[in-house]
Amino acid sequence: MTTTELSRLALALIVGGLLGAAYFGGLYLTVKQVGQASSPQLLLVGSFVVRLLVVLGAFYLLSAWGALAMMTCLGGFLIARLAWLRSRYGRG
Repeated sequence: MTTTELSRLALALIVGGLLGAAYFGGLYLTVKQVGQASSPQLLLVGSFVVRLLVVLGAFYLLSAWGALAMMTCLGGFLIARLAWLRSRYGRG
């Protein structure tokens, strides 16, 4: 594996972590606002669509680097999910 490939994988991991933090942070903010929203269904669906389009768009752009970079990005996304859950609910 070359230095360029390793740097791409490291960048993919970081991008995945940032995507995961944005996705689950957005979900958290959306759920917090549901009680005060005049149209909670629209808020939930709109938030989901925006979050999904951002994540899918980033994965689409990352697909040019190959399957290994996409899997690394997914790993970063899942690590961010795990970190988010542990920061909110603890270890157990």
